[in-house]
Amino acid sequence: MQVLNQFLERISTTYLGGIPVDRVATVLAVLLSYALAHLFRLIPAKQTQSRHLFSIVATLFLFGIVQEQFAGLVHLFAGALGLYAVIRALQNNPRMPVVVFVLAMAHMSYSQIRRQLYETGGTTDLDYTGAQMVFVIKVTSLAFCIRDGREKVERLSAYQKKNAIQGVPGLLEYIGYVFFFPGFAVGPAFEMATYRQMVVFDGMSTERKKLNRRAYGTLLVGMLCLAVFVKYSAEYNYINMALPAFSHLGIIGRTLRLFVSGIVTRAAYYTAWKMSEGACILTGLGFDGYAAKTGEALWMDISNVHILDVELGTSMKQLVDGWNIGTNTWLRHHVYLRITKPGGGSSTMATLLTFLVSALWHGFYPGYYLTFVLAALAASAARTLRRNLHRPVLRYSTVHGLYIKKLYDFAGWALSKYTLDFVATPFMALTLPLSLDIWRYNYFLLPLGIAFVHVAFNVLGAGRFLSA
Repeated sequence: MQVLNQFLERISTTYLGGIPVDRVATVLAVLLSYALAHLFRLIPAKQTQSRHLFSIVATLFLFGIVQEQFAGLVHLFAGALGLYAVIRALQNNPRMPVVVFVLAMAHMSYSQIRRQLYETGGTTDLDYTGAQMVFVIKVTSLAFCIRDGREKVERLSAYQKKNAIQGVPGLLEYIGYVFFFPGFAVGPAFEMATYRQMVVFDGMSTERKKLNRRAYGTLLVGMLCLAVFVKYSAEYNYINMALPAFSHLGIIGRTLRLFVSGIVTRAAYYTAWKMSEGACILTGLGFDGYAAKTGEALWMDISNVHILDVELGTSMKQLVDGWNIGTNTWLRHHVYLRITKPGGGSSTMATLLTFLVSALWHGFYPGYYLTFVLAALAASAARTLRRNLHRPVLRYSTVHGLYIKKLYDFAGWALSKYTLDFVATPFMALTLPLSLDIWRYNYFLLPLGIAFVHVAFNVLGAGRFLSA
């Protein structure tokens, strides 16, 4: 598809500020998935096998032809078949999900290492790891849900009860699920139970109009984020903060540049996630049955990001909960809660282990591990601050006026945003020297702040004076 590549390169150079062609191809594939979603809805809901097959063929077209990832498709298809065979063979073994988890992560680790070895200038000719990351979430989640289907109901959480799968799905349904075309390349990831609800959604005319409005409204949000990224990313990005040209800026100037660079960098993620989300909505993904009394269609939230929660959240928890939601859901329900018994062990250690799994899921660049280890420590420090400050602030606000609570909320927003931006710099810088250079130019403020919180509250007991 040399002609398509040349066309996309011209589009990128002329209108998109030289964005790499692979990213332009990804955007084109997502846009085409909207047209395919309309065709998908024309297939009668009773013809579930046809819908599975359509999803698979659509992914072969979008990922194979438009994005030219034929080798990636071979890797993922072979991985899907191999893991399906393992699930079939070990379906009665309680350790089956762990085996699937290890094998899926090992295969992805191979892909991540290959990408890292052959990457030049931030890109590689064969990089299907983004799609494989979504694939790993789906196939490992399915394995756990199949095991949950064999557990006693009273031993399951509400989430597990809702998503438990009775028996191993048929091969066509399984491939249709892991190769679901609108979210194959960038997500969102979701459970098999959610996919099954979508496949049987009949799409009444009134619901179709609502879906169209939601889907194209979400697409518009993604396009606006794309405009922000294209216009400002050349100047406002984390990598520029290590350049000597910005060394004259003081602490306030560097903090403001870090703040703006964070918004522009996240705009790229908002673009991909929102555009993909809109196409998924258009197929009926998120359908959750009908209300018993009114017969009205019910919908679950399938969003991978809540932009306002990330940009305006007043706590680290709110920011984290609103970011990369599909991955966070997977990490919580199929990693954190699977390895941690209620009331047992340190929550800090469990959080750290979960962040490390997340880092491994992303790859092997040193920057990923700096990001996730620091994020785990920052989350622990944020919990310490809230535990020691929240009640005294509420008490003083009641006596002296609500302005203290508003000031507390503003401080929480500013501190949370600074933490997010500081933590994310190694994730984008990737290498250890560049990551440390950016941190050095920002005076290592966040690691020093985390150490201060730990010493002040956990060693010296400063919380006792505030609660007095």
